[in-house]
Amino acid sequence: MADTPKLDVPPELRTIAEHGVDQARTAIDGFLTAAHKALDDAGRQVDAAHGNARDLGRTTLDFAEANIAAGFDFASRIAKASTVDEWARLHADYVKEQAARLAEQAKAIGERASAASPFPKTGK
Repeated sequence: MADTPKLDVPPELRTIAEHGVDQARTAIDGFLTAAHKALDDAGRQVDAAHGNARDLGRTTLDFAEANIAAGFDFASRIAKASTVDEWARLHADYVKEQAARLAEQAKAIGERASAASPFPKTGK
């Protein structure tokens, strides 16, 4: 077999190839760093949203317990009423108290939900 001629890669071409590989590696490293940061940021936002949802759920449950207790208290007072007039007064008082309680609870839930919202508040 005849010897095949040996072809050398010019040093300039090797230098260009090396720089290309280095630039590609730097670009990919930058992309991966940005991707990790984006995932970390998203994870923190999800954790915060989860915590806010948990707090809102607890608040809602606390309000439900208060409303149930108020209902049982009302039922107990009504059961002890000895006249229709007393029953009517107790009922009117309960309706007024419950309306105030529900308005206060709705306001508190609205404020908490608004504070927990990931969307910026607007002046509108």
